[in-house]
Amino acid sequence: MMRTLPTPDMLESFLGEAWEAVSTLERAPTLLAQDPQPLVVMAHRLKGSAGLYGFSEVSQLGGLLERVFERAPSFTAFQRDKAAEFSRLAAACLSEALERIASLGEEGEVGLALGQAGGAGVLLDLLGANPTAFRSASSPGPSGGDQPKDYGSTSLNDIPAQLRRFRLENPDVWEYFAPEVSEHLEAIHTATEALLASGGAAEHLTALFRSMHTIKGAAYSVGCTPIGTLAHRLEDLLVEVREGSRPWDAAAARAILQGSDTLGLMLSTAEGRETSLLSALEETHRLLGGGGESQSPSEPASSSEPVSSPAGASEPVAQAQVSPTPASRSTVRVSLERLEALMNLASDAIVSRARLERLAAQLEDTSHTLEVSQARFQRTVAEFEARYLNPRLAEAKPQDEARPALTLSSGLSLGEIFSELEFDRYDDLSILARSIAEMSADLSELKGQLSQLTRSFKREAETLKKLTRNLRSEVGRMRLVPMGRLYQRLKRIVRQSDDKQVRLELSGELVEVDNLVLEGLADPLVHLVNNAIAHGIENPEVRLAQGKSAEGRVAVRTFQRGSFVYIEVQDDGRGIDLEAVKRQAVLQGLRRPEEVHSLSPEQAVELIFLPGLSTSETVTRQAGRGVGMDVVLANLRRLKGEIVVQTEPGSGTLFRLRVPLTLIVSDVLMVEVGGELLAIPGESLRTLRAVRAQDLLNLDDGPALEFEGEAVSILYLHELLGSPLPQGPRRSFAIVETGEGRLALGVDAFLGLEQAVVKSLDEPVGSLPHLAGATISAEGRVIVVLNPGGLRRMGRQEAPRWNGAAAGSAPTPLERGLKILMVDDSLSIRRVVGQMLTRWGHQVHTAGDGYEALELLQDNRYDVVITDLEMPRVNGFELLDEVRRRPDLRETPVFVLTSRAGEKHQALAAELGARGYLTKPLEETKLQSLLSTVKKRAEV
Repeated sequence: MMRTLPTPDMLESFLGEAWEAVSTLERAPTLLAQDPQPLVVMAHRLKGSAGLYGFSEVSQLGGLLERVFERAPSFTAFQRDKAAEFSRLAAACLSEALERIASLGEEGEVGLALGQAGGAGVLLDLLGANPTAFRSASSPGPSGGDQPKDYGSTSLNDIPAQLRRFRLENPDVWEYFAPEVSEHLEAIHTATEALLASGGAAEHLTALFRSMHTIKGAAYSVGCTPIGTLAHRLEDLLVEVREGSRPWDAAAARAILQGSDTLGLMLSTAEGRETSLLSALEETHRLLGGGGESQSPSEPASSSEPVSSPAGASEPVAQAQVSPTPASRSTVRVSLERLEALMNLASDAIVSRARLERLAAQLEDTSHTLEVSQARFQRTVAEFEARYLNPRLAEAKPQDEARPALTLSSGLSLGEIFSELEFDRYDDLSILARSIAEMSADLSELKGQLSQLTRSFKREAETLKKLTRNLRSEVGRMRLVPMGRLYQRLKRIVRQSDDKQVRLELSGELVEVDNLVLEGLADPLVHLVNNAIAHGIENPEVRLAQGKSAEGRVAVRTFQRGSFVYIEVQDDGRGIDLEAVKRQAVLQGLRRPEEVHSLSPEQAVELIFLPGLSTSETVTRQAGRGVGMDVVLANLRRLKGEIVVQTEPGSGTLFRLRVPLTLIVSDVLMVEVGGELLAIPGESLRTLRAVRAQDLLNLDDGPALEFEGEAVSILYLHELLGSPLPQGPRRSFAIVETGEGRLALGVDAFLGLEQAVVKSLDEPVGSLPHLAGATISAEGRVIVVLNPGGLRRMGRQEAPRWNGAAAGSAPTPLERGLKILMVDDSLSIRRVVGQMLTRWGHQVHTAGDGYEALELLQDNRYDVVITDLEMPRVNGFELLDEVRRRPDLRETPVFVLTSRAGEKHQALAAELGARGYLTKPLEETKLQSLLSTVKKRAEV
């Protein structure tokens, strides 16, 4: 009987998780002595994922390990040693099986190999030492200091340290997890008081249960086990009340209130405040039926001690644990969604300000036109007066000098003398002329007032421009987070490199970048450090033979230059074997032999970014799977960033990443090329030059111009549009900085520097490396924003013609990822699962309950819906029923993700049309498998 092999992407997912299981097994001696819970989770996931992909022997090994590790809390010292030895043998057999799966596609006889290695004998010794250890625990052991069984081997005294460590290692998770728990704790207190007042009304009990259920699910999802464990025990009490096996009375209310207060103390303890958490845990355990009083060496048990410390009554925390916070600095927690909304408003203000500036320019043009018309009008009035109003003045002027003065002695009457002196005429023509002259004067005065108003309007527009720039800057600063948040993950990677000696050097932890940029950099940095260890750093013996120190060095440096952040990952290992890279590119069918033969070293090193390329001869946790560098490049392109690789055989490799500080608002240079408008990011601009055609350089690799003593390559943007190159005596160039050097972009005209809101482009156009996004001008035109780094790489190849062919046909869900609606009333679960799905390349929308989901489904089409069951307003079952009832939604796959694992829940969900049923904590491989099934159906 032949077994159907999983697809390459599914196999890659399984191997990645299975190698993590090997890593966990190698740490079994330490975990068995401290906390075996990670071993139980690992074995359970290995059992399920291996069975899912058809590797039955590996699945049975995972089930056996799960049974062993579940009983670890009751092991003696001898049994722990035997369990550690069995784990070592299992890790070796599992490693061999995974290597066979990667190379041959089959697992081999894992059980036989384990028995031949001595695993069966070790297992018998483990069982014979204490057979009762593997019996189901039906009742608690003797009282007298026993602790809640849910915490496993973790002592109550260790819980505060666990909580503090979780917060320090997961600061980004804590920012939204802690406020959510606090909110639900308030709801629990409110519902409990309402229950006591109403005598146990069902609606209050439902609200209380939902809040406790949400805290439990959120805590387990983010990995905060102490909070999840206590919330789980409190939820069990509420289940008994709902099912009628326990009455809702003062004792139950006291246990719930005590437990919720203890959960609040857990939050305070994690944040470094002095609390009475230990005594509160003991009291909660007693009220929940945990047996006798626990005696804690740190704090005496006292049921009369208040469960929360009064303000000002706590003692100062030891300096070694928590750094004091300056009293003068007050802070407020703001969700990222609100910052996003604020940034969107700032972006809208920038667009409105750009329109206002355009109106001011139009008003100034109108004022200038009015000024020209008024001057022409005045000239016409003057000519009219000279010709018609005073004709006799012009005629009489030559005779005035010979004519005698008019006096009374001249013999003329007084009226005649007056008539001769009066030149004004009061006929209709004269009155019309005077009226026109007065209108001209009024028009001149209005023109002066309009000019003054225009100048004032421009000054206010300039002030608004400064305000919007400051607003953008301040909102951007609110989104900045230190790079050091990623460094903790890199340290864990180095600690897991057991076969090599590696020293990790970190610098630039305080350099701040936009939160979106930081999230986008996480996977690339993890890949680069993994590759530096797996491919770059040699084994100690090899390094010593080459005259190097046995300890390899991996340095991660972060620094800021202008509007860009640079991250360098450098190792002192063997460097990149470019000839091996070329051979693998040909062997794996990624390039033809004639293509790689003529590549320069700079072009050859870019082959490492080809999807699926790997030079590792064996598959390990970190190498040989053909995944990594293509992901790095794809993520950096989404961040509008670049990567440069420098390698020296025998000395090491340097990866330099260059990303912008922010992705949303930036200054852009508007240019005209072939009658079209394009935009160049302002942060990349070095200078603008107008160069005579005869001063351009003709080099072997193309035209160039001289700037600051350097020959800068030229790329005419006309080639993008397929328009003729400029032929005039002078050429206009924008010189830009890229990660690989400078580049001169040829344009027809510069239109000015503007603030713009740059939006990402949808696929497939968004995947083009020379496009950074698009913006909307003040006139409402969509203008493409170029990526100088992608343009430079494109300059070394044939420039593509921008004729609209890139638009192509609409991508299938398999090409673009799935559009998924995530429905859960827990913010933490929506965040954790949503971020995970986004990392997998899917587009994710979220809803807080079934009612919101139905509103979104009314206006949007989704490939998949993932829903919780217990939610307010419209629960998961009601959502499933409504989706099945509507003809337009009936074919939409719906998966259930809940902590309810009972058969009756699964049966009802299946009856209502659920395509899959997942339980919390989420098994990623199972969800990936379900989504892969949807992708395959969409492709067909």
